[in-house]
Amino acid sequence: MHRFALLLCLVTVACATPRAELDILFPPGGPPLNQHFTFEVTVDGADLVGVDAGMPAHNHGINTVPEILPLGDGHWQVSGMLLHMPGAWEMYFDLRDAAGRSHRVVRPLQLEHGG
Repeated sequence: MHRFALLLCLVTVACATPRAELDILFPPGGPPLNQHFTFEVTVDGADLVGVDAGMPAHNHGINTVPEILPLGDGHWQVSGMLLHMPGAWEMYFDLRDAAGRSHRVVRPLQLEHGG
């Protein structure tokens, strides 16, 4: 499985909130092209409350609504994701910290023909 780690700052004024680590565990071979897939996300320091994706160059998003299943201890399973064309995607992870503040993490993803 491919593992991507991102140390991020949950953005507020002057980056005043605690840092959180976000790990994405994709299926073997990475996200497939034009096929529904399931992957896992681990977040330390916040809860995962939403997942989405879009292609800014084409001004469109995905045609599905991914479902998030909490697995416990900062781990979530995301199912129903479908990236329907190759190219430059952005994955959006909506987080909520312990104080109830919402934050969006944007993660670039390049999807090639054949996954």
